[in-house]
Amino acid sequence: MTLQQSVTQRGLRLDEAQSVEEHATRLAERIATALGEAISRSGRAVLALSGGRSPEPVLHCLNRLELDWQKVIITLADERWVPQDHPDSNGGMVCRCLQDVMQLARWEPMYRGRSPEQDAAEFDTLLQSLLPLDVLVLGMGTDGHTASLFPGIDDLETSLSAAAPVLCRAIPATEDRLPRVTMTGKALNQAAVRLLQINGPQKRQTLTEAFSASPARRPIAAFLRPPMDIYYSPEG
Repeated sequence: MTLQQSVTQRGLRLDEAQSVEEHATRLAERIATALGEAISRSGRAVLALSGGRSPEPVLHCLNRLELDWQKVIITLADERWVPQDHPDSNGGMVCRCLQDVMQLARWEPMYRGRSPEQDAAEFDTLLQSLLPLDVLVLGMGTDGHTASLFPGIDDLETSLSAAAPVLCRAIPATEDRLPRVTMTGKALNQAAVRLLQINGPQKRQTLTEAFSASPARRPIAAFLRPPMDIYYSPEG
């Protein structure tokens, strides 16, 4: 089954751009529109972003869009447990790309500098006052992980569930991975607007496989249901 067929069968929407620029513009406009609608409804909007390199063009576009940013709270779906000035910090990347926006919006970083476990507990408490997220932008790795919910981590099935015992948890370091802090399915599944950004043919193949794979093998599979729009660019 093709990706488009799988998406249609699940009642999702696939937006396929022809270039990084087109992809970035359309996704940024979708985010801004959804935030504006949330502000109109409730006077504020909560946006959770993901890290990596793929979001950078999208965030640069978002930084140029007009919105009542003073009424927006921006945070992350997950974070490497490193200070914001570290080159691997998701928060650092977001703040660099959204320089103008961050002069107005309220920024809530996940990294607090205590320990992954303490920061996860503190952020869990904060999330209780922010949920439900108005807009969530997820990414996906070539192994099918999303946020920092990786295949093979302990209690993965529980952490992916909307009934997870916590909103945020710590992910221990491995030989090739820094310690992390991540939202769990309990927080991610509450988002009013869920957007998945993928770039390049390798990730497209992984996503196609995920529609017929178990969440244990491809964690993104746990979230492939409405509401979700998938934004794809062939350029990685």
